[in-house]
Amino acid sequence: MRKFLFVLLPFSFFCFAESDNDLITTELHDVRSEIRNETVPVSVILPPGFSMDSTLPLLINLHGGGGSRRNLIQQAQVYEHMFKEEIIPPMIVVSFSSGPISYYHGTWEDFVIEELPNWAKETYGALIDSGNTVLTGISMGGYGTLKIGLKNPERFKAIAPMEPAIMPILKFPKEPHKRNSWWTAQSIYENVWGKPFKSEKFLADNPANIAVNNAKRIRESGLDIYLEVGDEDFIQLHDGAEFLHRVFWDNDIRHEYHLVRWADHVGLSMYERTIEAHAFLAASLSGGKSEPIDLQLTEKELSWARSAFSTEDPNDFWDGNERPGMLRDDPKKAATIHAELWKPLKNLTKDDPDMKRAYGKLPNTEIQSE
Repeated sequence: MRKFLFVLLPFSFFCFAESDNDLITTELHDVRSEIRNETVPVSVILPPGFSMDSTLPLLINLHGGGGSRRNLIQQAQVYEHMFKEEIIPPMIVVSFSSGPISYYHGTWEDFVIEELPNWAKETYGALIDSGNTVLTGISMGGYGTLKIGLKNPERFKAIAPMEPAIMPILKFPKEPHKRNSWWTAQSIYENVWGKPFKSEKFLADNPANIAVNNAKRIRESGLDIYLEVGDEDFIQLHDGAEFLHRVFWDNDIRHEYHLVRWADHVGLSMYERTIEAHAFLAASLSGGKSEPIDLQLTEKELSWARSAFSTEDPNDFWDGNERPGMLRDDPKKAATIHAELWKPLKNLTKDDPDMKRAYGKLPNTEIQSE
């Protein structure tokens, strides 16, 4: 059974886990914020075997609506699992109490991109450059992750918003009590974006609008983006996530999108989904998973790939037996062989400007009557 020692210091409250090197350590702090002009409750998870000599990346985890810094501590078990199974590398994980319905508005953005990382660096030696700082959050925290990450794409290596509390809009809906706006009360709008409520302030924070207006910066920053939501989300947040996915696509912003079948806004699915989101962040920190298409090939491999479209009858090449096996013989070379195979056809598209995009411009999905 884990034992804890509590020590009260100015502006700090520590919770040390007396454990062996297989266990994580959780800590609670009260951090003075000059930007906020208040003391902010902060929580921390340290990886197994952490020492002050470590230089580890930083993960900022934003809590959802109605939550607090305690939400991170409640996730200790899943983080312990991810560290143990090496799903994520050793890293410093921090969260904080922003208020139950803050939407991470105003100076909370500055706290996330400036003060909190600097505090983590001073306290734990965390690496806080853009190549070592990642951001995630659930629901309202997913909204905050998107808003802050897309406004400051050069500040983070990757973001992983989960089931973000966003609406599928670029213009604020005028009619209340509709499918994609019923879940946010007018009083919340006014508390966050001012009374009387001004929709232009809301839209300045709306992730879809930020993505459109900031698309060039986001693309050039190389920010890695993971977006996920359940398709049975009771608040119907899958509509907003799907819309944002399409905004990303249309604006040629690279991202990974998961519409999770049978998943609600809460419940048992969150454990596995949290692991998948963090696995993406870990992959980003390690340089991604892109496979090279420029490896040196043997004469046999080149000959095989270049003969794919040199015959009048495709069945002479794609015989279903030996030939396709070339793509499976050496998985490390498969992407290069595959690219070499298709180059003759792909080269014919060199004058198509759309080929310079990561994602194609897609037609309307509705069949138009002639």
